[in-house]
Amino acid sequence: MKKCYAHFKILWIFFLIISGIFINSCAHKTEINSQKNQDEADEYDSPNQAAEFEFKRTKDPATGQIPMDKMWAAVLKTEALKNINANSPSPNSPSSPNSLTALVWTERGSFSDAVGPSNSNKRPGNGITSGRIRALWVDQADPTGKTVWVGGVDGGLWKTNDVTATTPTWSLVNDFLSNLAVTGICQDPTNVNTMYFCTGEAYLAASTVNGNGVFKSTDHGVTWTLLPSTSTLVKCTRILCDAVGNVYVSTMGISVAVGLQRSTNGGASWTSINPFSTTSRIVDFEISSTGTMHVSGGINSAPGIGGYRYTNNPATATTTTGWNTATTPFIFPEGTNGYARTELAVLGNTVYAALAHPASGETSKIDSIAKSTDGGANWITLGLTPQNVTDLNGSGQGWYAIGLAIDPSNANSIIVGSLNMLKSNDGGITYTKISEWIGTTGQYCHADQHNITWYDNGNKLLVGHDGGLSYSANKGTTISDKNTGLRLKQFYGVAVHPTSTNYFLCGAQDNGTHQFNGPGLTTSIEVLGGDGGITAIDQNEPLFQTGAYVYANFRRTTDGGSTWQSSGSSSTEGQFINPYDFDNTTNKVYAGYNAGNYLRWEDPHSGFTFTPVALPTLGTGEVSAATVSPYTTNRVYFGTTNGKVIKADNAVEVPVDVDISPTGIPATGYVNSITVGTTDQNLIATLTNYGVMNIWSTTNGGTSWVGCDGNLPDMPVYWSLYHPDGDTKVYIATETGIWSTQLLNGSSTVWVPESTFPTVKTVMLKYRASDRTLAAATHGRGLWTSIIPFTSCTPAAITTQPLSNNTCVGNTINFKVVASGTTPLVYQWQVSTDGGISYTNITNGGVYSNATTSTLTITGATATMNGYLYRVLVTGNCAPFTATSSAATLTINAEALVITSQPVSTTVCAGSTTSFSVVISGTVVGYQWQENINGTWANITNTG
Repeated sequence: MKKCYAHFKILWIFFLIISGIFINSCAHKTEINSQKNQDEADEYDSPNQAAEFEFKRTKDPATGQIPMDKMWAAVLKTEALKNINANSPSPNSPSSPNSLTALVWTERGSFSDAVGPSNSNKRPGNGITSGRIRALWVDQADPTGKTVWVGGVDGGLWKTNDVTATTPTWSLVNDFLSNLAVTGICQDPTNVNTMYFCTGEAYLAASTVNGNGVFKSTDHGVTWTLLPSTSTLVKCTRILCDAVGNVYVSTMGISVAVGLQRSTNGGASWTSINPFSTTSRIVDFEISSTGTMHVSGGINSAPGIGGYRYTNNPATATTTTGWNTATTPFIFPEGTNGYARTELAVLGNTVYAALAHPASGETSKIDSIAKSTDGGANWITLGLTPQNVTDLNGSGQGWYAIGLAIDPSNANSIIVGSLNMLKSNDGGITYTKISEWIGTTGQYCHADQHNITWYDNGNKLLVGHDGGLSYSANKGTTISDKNTGLRLKQFYGVAVHPTSTNYFLCGAQDNGTHQFNGPGLTTSIEVLGGDGGITAIDQNEPLFQTGAYVYANFRRTTDGGSTWQSSGSSSTEGQFINPYDFDNTTNKVYAGYNAGNYLRWEDPHSGFTFTPVALPTLGTGEVSAATVSPYTTNRVYFGTTNGKVIKADNAVEVPVDVDISPTGIPATGYVNSITVGTTDQNLIATLTNYGVMNIWSTTNGGTSWVGCDGNLPDMPVYWSLYHPDGDTKVYIATETGIWSTQLLNGSSTVWVPESTFPTVKTVMLKYRASDRTLAAATHGRGLWTSIIPFTSCTPAAITTQPLSNNTCVGNTINFKVVASGTTPLVYQWQVSTDGGISYTNITNGGVYSNATTSTLTITGATATMNGYLYRVLVTGNCAPFTATSSAATLTINAEALVITSQPVSTTVCAGSTTSFSVVISGTVVGYQWQENINGTWANITNTG
């Protein structure tokens, strides 16, 4: 099922030659199941294509590169402005007169996730995923080995004090670091309060997330500072300290002079010790307990480029001295073709190497394990069986993901991973598969294992992969995920349900399409597998929703997201994450396609019928943004990969297209979004390149445009959204989070960052008018939402408190409240059964009704409710948003007395005996009969 597309391969090879790294383009993973095809099971992750997509839309058109220094400068400026605003007199009134009222953000996560019924990429054992983790570290200051640090790729640095817990508690160290691709962590063994992490994904030709160098902490990871001396160390493969505290960093593809660096003064300065004059690509290095450093260099390299070296004294080695080559080197089975990547693991004098190489017509596979027992001098090469290769690699992408580790208590026990993990207990001769990334049986571990750490004398095992973190307490016999609470998902977009408050739909990098349907930080359902693309919900008929895999491969649901169907195609047209918009009026979808065309999905309600449509004004460009006009039927705005904005009328048939592009956008500019304001006259176009004007606005339908970057740092702007109360107020989603302005005013526009939103790449904003909800999709910190307050707004307040009530069992009773504030107001009654210690929301059912109105009704009160306390939360659209009433007590008296059978009149003869009886319901304390003589009632006594 591997897909090798010749036209793409040519472009990709050309791209990689330019960028300095060659990576085989056919690096797809496929489900190992002959009974399933592409229509039934979307594959997870095509990392090289994801990297090319990000590179294409963010590179500086003038240089053809992604400027890491500009990204970091943007982060620093964002944080500086946030600090200024945080110290302003009121956090809701930042110091800038051009700022909107600061929003109150709710993190949605997801906190954990589960697989939906239509997702055929099952997770054995119902495993949970978070997001890509390359860096992990067991804290040397904790003798129990429970404290673990992990670095998310575009998700920041996280820590748990007990990774062995069934559900560890994870703490985010600092959202300031969220933009960083943390790719390696280490600790100084001579002072465990000194820690380092390095940044920048190295195993992609154009890093999905940029690097900025090495960061250092001297207070055990509480605060971190970028080391200025490391500005060139931006594609880090590994960082380690030796026994005396020297720190070493390896990098990929920068320059031969940079490749492998050493610092003997805590990172103040660095010296190159790259042992290879033929390559700048240091794939891996390890430092043994003996003090020997082992290094592998070269990736997808020709014979004679890179290789393996070792030194017994890395503290004094130079680029030309102190290094040794193997007397008997390891051998690749197809050595004449060179090799893709070599990963190393060491224990004393025992060294293993996992060897991946490109075979003819295939992607790079790990198909050999080499072993040395004399510190690297002599090697034997052990080939894997065909079944081992299949179990380990699938169709293979050894250039991207290899993990290798040795049991610290047994040098003959090793684990190697890529898509699945294999374990050998006999020194690499035979293997058993110990993990599964798909299916319904076995031990689940997400595909793409990047880091395997074996520790605690061989008892514990940690695995970092594209789905987060896995753990074993028994050498891999049983494996469980530790991802609950790690909010690292890299979303590409979000769709908002028009009426269901907590329903959102988001596509994630390498982790499927996720359905949110709970309040606050919640669990999501992965309704579709593979890479999750753009999503949409019909705003008029929300039972109809759409999702996408990569390129123009679509999914649909007609039952509100419960079950999904595939388009059944395997298209490679359009962008890797293909833009599209849903026309809620005509039930059409307009999407990207190949150069010069857009794709029309004729009726997502009924099936999968697609029509490519030529758009002459596109020229050689491709659609990079699509927006349906909410005002003019069948009008669609398209942004392009060649810097154009196009208005297409009659898009439902043969379009009448007009180029309305702003003058000044470069021909290689990437228009990522087009936003329509209160009319078609008001438009904003945003670009995601560095080195360009990123925000353009027009008030005359595109006749003229003005650049509105103002004080914004030079960085990608992925999305824009007009404030619901006017076309001069705008929110934007950028490389460093969300910014806003009170006045869109050309070059004089003053932008202010949202101070309580993480400093993280934010790719899309969507708005729901019914309750003024703003949803923001981030690429590394999940989904966030907020309520946009009205410009003229009165906070919610309780004007009349609910009163305590006294009633009898079985009666109906009401608790009432009167509230004020800018409407709409939302009510939620709560009950406490423990005297006010805790409250829970009341739902309608049983004795309760009207629980979300101003009056709570209790029908048929029961004796057990005696002493219950009731209060109401009233939520408005203005900060402070929620008002809480005082508590009212319900007192239940005994059941009311009811005479259900009256005494019956009777006639008797004098001297006879007779009786009167009565039947009463309720709790009776006593009876008193009375008699009426001459019109007066008197109690009867038991005499006479």
